[in-house]
Parts: sequence; structure tokens; C-alpha cells
Amino acid sequence: MPSAFPLLLAAATSLAPVPTDAERAKAAETITAVQSALLQADGRRAHDLLQGLSVDALDEKDAQFRECVIARLDSPTLAQPLISPATGQPDAFAGDVLKLYREYWRRSVMAPDQRETELDGLRQGLAGLLGSSPPDLDTALAQTQARLEASGFHLINGQTGRLQDLIVWSTQDTKDENVTLPERAVQTRVFYLNDFQSLGWGSYLSCDRTGTGGWATSDGLYVIVPSYKSLTDENFTVSFLGHESQHFADYERFPDLLPWQLEYRAKLAELSLANANRDKLLAKFAGNQGDAPDDAHSYANRRVLLTLRDHLGLAPDADLTSVPADQFKQAAVTALRDDSAQRGG
Repeated sequence: MPSAFPLLLAAATSLAPVPTDAERAKAAETITAVQSALLQADGRRAHDLLQGLSVDALDEKDAQFRECVIARLDSPTLAQPLISPATGQPDAFAGDVLKLYREYWRRSVMAPDQRETELDGLRQGLAGLLGSSPPDLDTALAQTQARLEASGFHLINGQTGRLQDLIVWSTQDTKDENVTLPERAVQTRVFYLNDFQSLGWGSYLSCDRTGTGGWATSDGLYVIVPSYKSLTDENFTVSFLGHESQHFADYERFPDLLPWQLEYRAKLAELSLANANRDKLLAKFAGNQGDAPDDAHSYANRRVLLTLRDHLGLAPDADLTSVPADQFKQAAVTALRDDSAQRGG
């Protein structure tokens, strides 16, 4: 006699509640808030938001994101040997350095009040791997960089936002690019980076959902090629080349700018150049705002949005996406030029 159990199981499964559109929208809003919290190195807030989030309201991609982020915030990091570009063999030192950084990131974002203690722990950990006792963090970082570069790696290991960062790659190409900015045209050398072993703390903690697409120095622009689906759309031509070229120009023109001031100016330049991506950028800025100047991106986002509404004569909470494109672009250009004028430029 056939069992009725499968039929009963199927009936019970069919009774599972289907999330409403409002519940799905709320879940998507929470995922955005999680990404913002992670970018502000607030792991505890991100963790609490994810724990309170119903998996039933998430699509597959966001459910995987939730599981991955919780795992990375909760669990100590495991070591993984990296392959040396110079020898083609596993490099235990490089793997141990990456493990040390990832654990420092995890512990620092989950206990912000212990961040300085964790930073000293990073210094001591690097000293142990180096087999020496560097007197300060800068020396430890420099010695670590030299050791990794000797193995064929390229890297940057300075401060990004509120944490010490580690970005490691194996190959790069260079090309000179001409970029027209709101106030001037600049030519910059662009380094196209590939074959990454680490994309930095923002990318790691968000399971590659967020993170840097590149950066600028006085030597040129560095682009993380895997971060872009295309090198011809506005995500690259505006949000990387335009944004970072503004940094490059400002390093020479206004050498004393604070990090948030650099970001404020670059984001205005970015918005003045954007067409198809304007509303996407506005949503991105609105979703990551903060009041702490030491968190350069979130603080600059708030200042940019407030400044644009002020120039356009709008209320502090007005919808900027409804502003005609030409009028909006002119407001962004005017705000940037006003800032330059105030700095004597």
C-alpha cells in the first residue's frame, strides 16, 4: 500500500508562506544597509542586520551573501598558501600575511572599541612572520612589502578608511589616458591590475559585493580590472577614470586636502560627467552617508548631496533624480568650482 507521507510532505511544503512585495523590498533595503555598515567598518551592525533578516524574503544571490558575510564575521580565518609569481611555488609567508590581515579586519570591525589594540596586534603578527621586531607599524609594513615584492607580488598596504588594507596582485599593464574633467583636461598613466590574491578589507568582508575599483597616487591611477564588466561604460569611464583623475589633478593643485575633501571633489566631478549612471550614483551615495570625517567616503557622500540640494534650491530631503540632467550637471560643476575658488584655485 503506497505511503501517504510524500503527499503530506508536499502539502506541508506548499503551505510555506510566500514573501510579499513589501517584505522583499524591506529585505533588499536591509541588504543595502548591511553593505553600507561593512564599508564603514561596522561589522557588529552588519551582523545584527543579517541575523534579523528572514532568508525566505531573499533571492538566491542575497541569501548566499548573507551566509558568506556572517561566516566571515563569525569565524577565524584559515590560512591558504599563495603562489609566488616569481617561482610558481606556494609562498607560505604570503599566505600567513593574508591570514593575519583578514583576522585583523574581522576582529576590528566586530569590536571597534578595540581597533587600536587590534592594529598593534597586526604589527606584532607581522613582526613574528618577519622574524624581527620592527619598532613601529610603518617599518613592519615596509618590510612586509619588500618581502612580498621579492616573491613577485605587487601590493598596496596603507590605510583605507578606518582600517589598514592589503591589496595584492600579480600582473599589470600600463597605458596613458586623456581625461576631460569639469575644470581641466589631464593626462594620467593608468596601471591595469590583474590576478588578485587580495582585493582589500571592503571586498573581503562583503564577500566581493562591495570594495574599491582602484585608486590614485601622484604616479598615476591604478584600476582593479576584475571589478569592471566593461572598460568602456560609465562605471569605468566616469566612476573610475573621471573620479580618480580628479584625485590625480587635486594632488598637485591642492596638496593639503583631507581625504574626505578629496572624495567630495571627486564625487562632484563624477556626477557632473555621469549620464546613464547618474541615478545609480545618487542611490549609492544616499545609501552610504555618515557624519564622521575619518570615514572619507560616507562623510563626502553626505556633503555632496547636501551641497547639490542647496545649489538647486531644494529641501534637504528632496529627490535629486527628478532634476533635469543639464540643470543637475551645472549644479555639480558650480559646486566644484566654488570649492576650488574657496581654496584659492
